[in-house]
Amino acid sequence: MQEPPLIELLHEPDPDLGTIIDRYVNRYNSVYGRVEEECWDITGDDWQRYEFLGDRVLNLIIAQHLFSLKNPVMDEGEMTVILNGVASNRALDLVLRQSGTDSWSKLIPAEIGAQKSYGERITGGAFEAFIGALYCEYGMDEVVNLIGGILASSFQSSDPEWNAIGTLQEYVRKKFDTLPEYRETGRSGPDHKPLFVCTVLINGNPIGEGVGSRKSVARQEAARKALDHLKAH
Repeated sequence: MQEPPLIELLHEPDPDLGTIIDRYVNRYNSVYGRVEEECWDITGDDWQRYEFLGDRVLNLIIAQHLFSLKNPVMDEGEMTVILNGVASNRALDLVLRQSGTDSWSKLIPAEIGAQKSYGERITGGAFEAFIGALYCEYGMDEVVNLIGGILASSFQSSDPEWNAIGTLQEYVRKKFDTLPEYRETGRSGPDHKPLFVCTVLINGNPIGEGVGSRKSVARQEAARKALDHLKAH
C-alpha cells in the first residue's frame, strides 16, 4: 500500500507528528543533504534561520486563533499572556516530548546536537525550525492545519470551557515543581473512527485517564479526572 503524500498528513485531524517528522527529514536529506544521515542534514546557521521564521509563523497562527475567539472576547493583555505560554520553549518542548515518538530528535542537526544539550531551548527551537521549513515548502494554509491539530489541547486550554489541561499544568507546576505528562495508553475502534485512551502522569504516577474520539479530547478528559483526584486528596 502506497504511503500518503506528506501534504495529506498535514491535514489529518489528529496528526501523527512522528511520522510527519520522519517523512520530512528523510525527504529533505535525500534531496538537499546526505540520505544516510538520520538527523536533519542542515547547517546550524540555516537551522537558526528556519527557527527565526518558524517562531514568527507560530506566533501569528496562535494570535489569529486567540483573536477569533468570541466567547470570551479577550483583551490584548489576556491574549498576550496565553500566546506567550502556548509558544514558549517549555510548551513546545512538551509538545515534542509528549508526541509519543522519539522522532523529534531528528529535527536537531548534528552541528547543534554536538552541544549535547537537549534542554527546552533546543527542543523548542527544533519545533520552530520545523514549522519554518514546512511554511517555506507548503505555505501558511497547510501549516495552520498542522498547528491546529498538534496544539489543539493548548488552544483549548485558552478557552474557559476547555481549561482542564491549563489548570492542571499550573496546579502541578506550583505544587510539585514539575509538569504533567500525557501518554496514549489505548486505542480501539476502526481506523476511520478510532477511540483513544489517554493517561496523565505526575512524576511517573498515573493520576487520571480519559477517553475520546481524538487524542486532544482524551487528554482533556484525563486532565479533568486528574484535577478531581488531586482535589479529593
